[in-house]
Amino acid sequence: MSNHQKEVISVLIPTYNAAKYIEPLIGSLQNQQLSDIQELEIIIIDSSSTDDTVNLIKTNYPDVNVIVIPNKSFDHGGSRNHLASLAKGDYLLFMTQDAVPYNEYLLQNLVKSFQDPEVLIAYARQLPKEDAHPLEVFARNFNYPNKAIKKGKNTLDELGIKTFFNSNVCSMYKKELFDQYGGFPEKIILNEDMILASKVILDGKYVHYNNEAIVYHSHNYSLKQQFKRYFDIGMAFSDTSYLLKYASNEKEGMKMVKTQLRYLISEGKALTVPYAILESAVKLSSYKLGKKHSILPYKLKKSFSAYMK
Repeated sequence: MSNHQKEVISVLIPTYNAAKYIEPLIGSLQNQQLSDIQELEIIIIDSSSTDDTVNLIKTNYPDVNVIVIPNKSFDHGGSRNHLASLAKGDYLLFMTQDAVPYNEYLLQNLVKSFQDPEVLIAYARQLPKEDAHPLEVFARNFNYPNKAIKKGKNTLDELGIKTFFNSNVCSMYKKELFDQYGGFPEKIILNEDMILASKVILDGKYVHYNNEAIVYHSHNYSLKQQFKRYFDIGMAFSDTSYLLKYASNEKEGMKMVKTQLRYLISEGKALTVPYAILESAVKLSSYKLGKKHSILPYKLKKSFSAYMK
């Protein structure tokens, strides 16, 4: 514990046009069950929202610290490192604006992961929201099973690339981890959470997938949005290709597609199968294109990407 008297949990959230999400999220965080020796702080970095996000927070949640940055200066790793530098917490919990705690024990359950001194990162299970499309329901259940996993070098043979998986939708880090590993990599398009997890694991430490810590989080992406998202994922993996020597992303993707089609048929949703196949083709082609991004003109890359400024 730090030299302050209470164990502080810092919840760190980047926002942009989050007016429709932010009140349920902050309200739920402020209703979390904490022990007598625990204290909560919430810090938000807003990328110059054009809606009422900042005003809502300042008016309704005066205890929440809000910093506004120019939209063009947002960086997945760098902006989160900025948040970490402002935090006084022993534990840093990164969340996204559209995630909502499932119950009031999210923080307590994540902190429990660190009772194991070898665990430096713990991330939460994600359940689909009520309006989630059947394909999204499947994806959340496939990627976030109801079974805890302590991931380290010893799970590489079994889990392959998923050993390094970690999600800043809701992921908690020991503060000392940031000092030791230099925080998230900066100036990358995506995967800052996964890259830091890979450093921890390749260094002989562990990442805990905590299935008892749960948030609601899902997206009903259009095909165009999926294309942009997977193009960015491809770019991210081309820049961190050393991770792919442990396992192929395409292999894991094919396993997911086969399982998905079986799921749709067993659930009586066979009419969704053609769309599922089309969506998978879009994801694979844009991912492969993203991996070859270095040969594409900048303007074309920017039009294909969801996150390039």
